[in-house]
Amino acid sequence: MSVPTQAATSDRPRYPEIDEDMGEDPARFLSSSERYLPLARILGIRDRGLLSAYRAVELREFGGRDAILEAIDEREHELMEELR
Repeated sequence: MSVPTQAATSDRPRYPEIDEDMGEDPARFLSSSERYLPLARILGIRDRGLLSAYRAVELREFGGRDAILEAIDEREHELMEELR
């Protein structure tokens, strides 16, 4: 089963408001059993608001896994550096 199909049919948490506002639901990626998927997605995020949404969902639903929070922090730092 592909990841998109798995994500569409799983019992994962859903955040339709974030999906509507930001164009995606962070829980779709964060709930993946494949460790690389949320990390890869976080590395590709270009919007700090979306990173904040990922952080909020991670803390609320998944307890704030160190690797995920570190990736979010690092990506946010990279984006801030790009603005300088």
